[in-house]
Amino acid sequence: MSTRSHAPLIRLARFKVEELQKQMAEIDRARTAILDQIVQLEESVPGEQAAASQSREGYIAYGSYAQSVIRRKENLRASQAEVDVQAASLRARLEQAFAELKKYELLEERRLARIQTAARAAEQAEMDEIAGNMRRMAN
Repeated sequence: MSTRSHAPLIRLARFKVEELQKQMAEIDRARTAILDQIVQLEESVPGEQAAASQSREGYIAYGSYAQSVIRRKENLRASQAEVDVQAASLRARLEQAFAELKKYELLEERRLARIQTAARAAEQAEMDEIAGNMRRMAN
């Protein structure tokens, strides 16, 4: 039965959870930025199509523009997939860190409960001894 506090382990585990949460927020921001770029690309296409239809040169140049948009979207989708893989890995590490934190918190709760139980038992034993002494003195 350990009487040592688990507070240092709890602090360390909380720090680890907080750091992983910060990393997760950063990954979420990166994912959002990628998705915003994809949306911007998709929204720019109709305007470019309209501008290209105005002249022969625009019509000819539109083909290379469309190809560059397609390549850029493919690159962004690949980046998004990488970020998703990183997020999944980080999510697993975060779940593990949460479980570890919970384990230490439960151990500390049990330790404190044992201390309280022992204190109550010692107090009850003292009260029983006082009552016994009073009974002997009364007789």
